[in-house]
Amino acid sequence: MKRITLCADDYGIHTGVSEAILELAILGRIQATSCLVTGPDWIKQANNLTTIQEKIDIGLHLNLTEGKGLSSAYVDGLPSLNQVLIKSHLHLLDRTALLEEVTAQYQYFVDATGKAPDFVDGHQHVHHLPMIREALLSVIRAFRPEPSFWVRSVTPIIRHGGGLKSYIIEGSGSKSLTCELINQSINTNTSFAGVYSLKPKENYSTLMKAWLSDSYDKGLIMCHPGKTADHINLDHPQARQLEFDYLSSQRFLDDCHQTGVDLCRMKQ
Repeated sequence: MKRITLCADDYGIHTGVSEAILELAILGRIQATSCLVTGPDWIKQANNLTTIQEKIDIGLHLNLTEGKGLSSAYVDGLPSLNQVLIKSHLHLLDRTALLEEVTAQYQYFVDATGKAPDFVDGHQHVHHLPMIREALLSVIRAFRPEPSFWVRSVTPIIRHGGGLKSYIIEGSGSKSLTCELINQSINTNTSFAGVYSLKPKENYSTLMKAWLSDSYDKGLIMCHPGKTADHINLDHPQARQLEFDYLSSQRFLDDCHQTGVDLCRMKQ
C-alpha cells in the first residue's frame, strides 16, 4: 500500500471551513490541517483542535498575502501575492520585517494551541519563495521543533488539473526549498498534488483519483474543504463544498482502495 497524507488547508479562515475540517478529521478522511492564524475564525476555533490533535498533524499555514499580519510591519495589511512574488525574486522584501512576521505567526500558533506546530506550509505557497524560505528556516532553527516536524514541499508536483498554475507554483522556489530541507535534515513529503482551478465545473472526484494514483509513497495531497456553498464572501465556496461532499463520501474511500492508498499522518 502507498502511504499518502491528505492535508486540508485554511483552518481558521471561516467557520464553515473549520467545521468541515474537524468533521473530516474525526471521520479519518484527512491526516493533516494547516491553520491560518491570521484568519477571522482562528481564535474561535483554535481550542477545538484539541479534539483532533491525536488524529492528525496540525500545522501553521504561513500567510503573507491576505488580510492583516501580526507584526508591526504588516499589522495594517499584507501585500498582494503579485507583489510578494516580484519582490521576493528581486530580493526587495524587508528581511527584518519578514523574520518578525514569520516569528509572530509561529508564536501565535503556539500561544493559541499550547503546542508547537507539527509542520509548516504556506498560504498560496509563499513559504518557498526567495527570502521567505530563508526567514522560515531561520525561525525553525530558533524554535527547534520535534524531530518529527516537517515542512511542505510542492515538488515534484502531480499536474492533473493544474495547468499553467502548477508550473508557476513549482517554478517559483520549490526546488530550492526542498534542497534546503534535505540539507538541514528536515522532513518533507515526496510528492505534491491538489492544484486545480477551484472552479465548480471541475470533476473533483476524477482529479482526486488521478492524484491518488500518481502520487509517490509518502506524498501529500492538499485540499480545501468547507461547508460553505452559500457563503459568497468566502473565496471558492462552491468548490469547497464539493470537496467536502466528496471527501466525506464512501466514494472517496473506494477510490483510495482502488488506487492502493493508505491514508496516514506524515509525522508517522
